[in-house]
Amino acid sequence: MIEAILRAQWLSMRSFRLDSRRRGAIFSLITAAVWYGFWTFLALMAEEFASSVNTSEALRRGLPAGLFFVFLYWQFAPIVSASFGASLDLKKLLAYPVPHRSLFFIEILLRITTCAEMLLILAGSLVGLFRNPLYGGFRATPRLAAPYFVFVLFNLLLSAGLRSLLERMLTHRCLREILMLALATGAAVPQLLLVSRAPIGPWWRRFAESPAALWPWGAVSELVLGVSVVAPAGALCCWTAAAWVFGRWQFERSLRHDAQAAASARAGANGRGRWWMDAMYRIPSIFLPDPVAVMVEKELRSLSRTPRFRLVFIMGFSFGLVVWLPIVMGRGSSVLADNFLTVVSVYALTLLGQVSYLNAFGFDRASAQVYFSMPVSVGKSLAAKNLAATFFILFEMLAVTAACLVVHIAIAPAKIVEAFAVTAIVGSYLLGIGNLSSVHFPRAMNPERVSQGGAASRLQALIFVFYPLALLPVFLAFWARYVFNSNVIFYLILTFAAVLGAVFYWIAMESAVRAATRRREKILMELSRGEGPVATE
Repeated sequence: MIEAILRAQWLSMRSFRLDSRRRGAIFSLITAAVWYGFWTFLALMAEEFASSVNTSEALRRGLPAGLFFVFLYWQFAPIVSASFGASLDLKKLLAYPVPHRSLFFIEILLRITTCAEMLLILAGSLVGLFRNPLYGGFRATPRLAAPYFVFVLFNLLLSAGLRSLLERMLTHRCLREILMLALATGAAVPQLLLVSRAPIGPWWRRFAESPAALWPWGAVSELVLGVSVVAPAGALCCWTAAAWVFGRWQFERSLRHDAQAAASARAGANGRGRWWMDAMYRIPSIFLPDPVAVMVEKELRSLSRTPRFRLVFIMGFSFGLVVWLPIVMGRGSSVLADNFLTVVSVYALTLLGQVSYLNAFGFDRASAQVYFSMPVSVGKSLAAKNLAATFFILFEMLAVTAACLVVHIAIAPAKIVEAFAVTAIVGSYLLGIGNLSSVHFPRAMNPERVSQGGAASRLQALIFVFYPLALLPVFLAFWARYVFNSNVIFYLILTFAAVLGAVFYWIAMESAVRAATRRREKILMELSRGEGPVATE
């Protein structure tokens, strides 16, 4: 059964062919090498720490805390990033007589894709314990490997259950935004506590240093260090059994859940009393001529109704604010603290890119062929999408400014104007890069899947390479003001960066239009490509 599903997935992926994705594959390899290289380095540090005889006492205190970190990262990092890795597309499999236990087993295996980084960390610490003469050796293999294996199984089962639960909860429109906002903001609370120096010692000891019979990470620590066997082994098995029951229960409920039927039942109630939204959507027709005004209105309507876009938009002025808030809570003054609003605004601008300008045709999917069949140039279609993205960027910045004022962050009026200007300049570069990436690296996005990332790995690699270049002109302006202590030089360089950004955007637009005309069939094939039984998010 597993072999048949994997074969179907492979056949569905053959349509992309290397000739159309060779450049994307290169960028993906670069990103993967950098990202997993970083975690491999941390795994080597964990291995060195666990293998040292001189750190025996520190290992007894630090191993439960490290395993607790692995647990938190494994369960909550996919939630914060709103990307739950690969998973079964149940709608394509329920029509076949496949046992549910087989589907659940495959779903558990796919949970490895969410946090392979933690497997590296666990492998590093396990190898270090094998090398440590106090705890390791060939005879200690069962005592060391078995608890780690059960701990990995516990995390896989729990993450499968949490994913099924969240996917159903995220089908409810109002609950979706509130839930993700609370989870994303709550993930940044630990660093706020560290910066504010709040007394977190008792809480940390309650989770990381409590008796083994209470938490699974403590049980694993006592087992591998040989402190005790019966009590921690029983606790670990009970936690794993509870995770299996929870995961299987939530998975069965997801099998019976019909998100489209639930959404259609609420569509009528949500559609009434929205006359003021219609009036806002028609604002572009006041300033823009047709057909650009019509296309901008269409983008505003479709993006504002897309769950994934709304989630990222809310995270821009909420999670983004909390992430960078420790900057202004630290001691003294710094360049980042003095330009806090600018930093948060540029961060929010970057978040919006993955669901808008960096993959402009993603949500259109197969219907993107209309842009190549209408008597309207592709350039006007891209321009309309850029104008709609600019509107949301402006609205996002207003929301960020309002959020800063709500939390009583003192921002001078001149800094507000400066933040808007800098974000607009950076946006001109990113919109130009987005037009190029939209035609060279298109990717179909499902607007109904909140957990699906908007940017493919090759697009993330493109951002990794070109995003520093987009920030370079603005960075030079801030550097000049810091070195020469002159606002005149700052504004001159900023003006030059704005002119250069306009020129870059115009050249990128012309290049994107030519590439779209030349690569029309490849773009439509990629946007029309469906997924196999395993949906990659």
